[in-house]
Amino acid sequence: MSKFCAGTTMTLKAFTLTGLAAAMAQGTLGAEELVTDLLIRKAKLASINAFVSLDEERALRDARQADAERATGRLRGALHGLPIAFKDNINVAGYVTTGGTPALRNFRPLGDALVAARLLNAGAIAYGKNGMHELAYGATSANVAYGTPRNPFDEARTSGGSSGGSGAAVGARLVPASIGTDTGGSVRIPAAFCGAWGYRPTTGRWPTDGIVPISTTRDTPGPITLSATDMVLLNSVVTSSPPVLASGIKGTRLGIPHKHFWDFVDSEVAAICMEALQQLVAEGAELVEVDSRALPVPYAAAAMSISVYEGRLALSAFLADHEIPLTFAEVADQVASPDVREILIAQLDPATAVSPLAYEIAITEHLPALTSAYADLFKANGIDALAFPVCRLPAPELEQSSRVVIAGKVLPIFPALIHNTDIGSVASLPGVSIPVGLTRAGLPVGLGLDFPFGQDEALLAFSLAIETLFPVPSPPV
Repeated sequence: MSKFCAGTTMTLKAFTLTGLAAAMAQGTLGAEELVTDLLIRKAKLASINAFVSLDEERALRDARQADAERATGRLRGALHGLPIAFKDNINVAGYVTTGGTPALRNFRPLGDALVAARLLNAGAIAYGKNGMHELAYGATSANVAYGTPRNPFDEARTSGGSSGGSGAAVGARLVPASIGTDTGGSVRIPAAFCGAWGYRPTTGRWPTDGIVPISTTRDTPGPITLSATDMVLLNSVVTSSPPVLASGIKGTRLGIPHKHFWDFVDSEVAAICMEALQQLVAEGAELVEVDSRALPVPYAAAAMSISVYEGRLALSAFLADHEIPLTFAEVADQVASPDVREILIAQLDPATAVSPLAYEIAITEHLPALTSAYADLFKANGIDALAFPVCRLPAPELEQSSRVVIAGKVLPIFPALIHNTDIGSVASLPGVSIPVGLTRAGLPVGLGLDFPFGQDEALLAFSLAIETLFPVPSPPV
């Protein structure tokens, strides 16, 4: 039986990019053997529906080539022979990029997105495209056009979104890493729900060229992995920078922002996250109560105006740049998901569209006010990061397609899920989701840390320092 299909604790623990790379370097694992195992496991767990497309022959061919090159001492880079999946809004030559929407089902890009090119040039094997919320405008990845990815810890529940297929694939050990995109939490929410690590870089640190866009101000690709070490490895490849080293935990000051982030959270989620923070305190970290009341007002004034207004312009530019013979209106007309269709169609009617004036005010007044409020919060309190639950509740059941309940209160599902991650995204902050435990029902919980703008190396160094405290949970299958 395939070693990964056997699902032993030993192999699941070793199932990281760095662990697999070490096994390949030692000669105890070949790329073709690994890909073969992964394909068997994918077939076994087909009901998770994490992939929209996967060219099995290409993956095996690329794996055999990687093994042949290794045998002659020719390694293409730090990711030689390692399979990595990509969210289906990221161009990978030879694959269709659907963006999760019917209008793009025949769009086959001629080249790789820049983030994909850098990873593949470092020796990674392109291991298929993961499902997503249509055009990335949602947090559940419910998708009537291409099927909905399911949570590997409970297939009746969402894997999060919009990079839900990426979270499901990594959480289920169908692939050791996947590259998603994060505009308002779309990497960190699936990571939290699927028991993985998720990293949102500072906007602009990772390139967005060749990715179906929402917002030029807010979009960024980012990885979902099974260790902080793997996040550091991928960041080093994408940014062409030396890998960071672990920092110390002692003396790190973590701000606890009750307003907005902690004041209305599922009690079990809150308890698990606070227990994780107390583990960090035991290692020498300090918790600092901070007043975050200055954040929500400029955030609310900026967030949707920026992303919705830029959504029409950015998608139109993407269609033109890739010579796709469609207009924004034609893409919107074919949207299959009612929630996404409503957002796009509204931009076509002057009565409901975000006006140029409203957008200008959001960009020139409200966004600077938010970024200034964040900078003041970090500086005034002398804190290294803000700490909070990534999501205010565990992964909801997929049947809860439009509403969720938190502490007896019924809320619309989209704002409920992105509530804690979207606000820092608007300010372009780097953030991480850390797998810190399971609920009594066996559902993963993620602790979020937002660092100051541009402090990605500090984020990655601290993640390295704490990763042994928070081992990733193993899925039940």
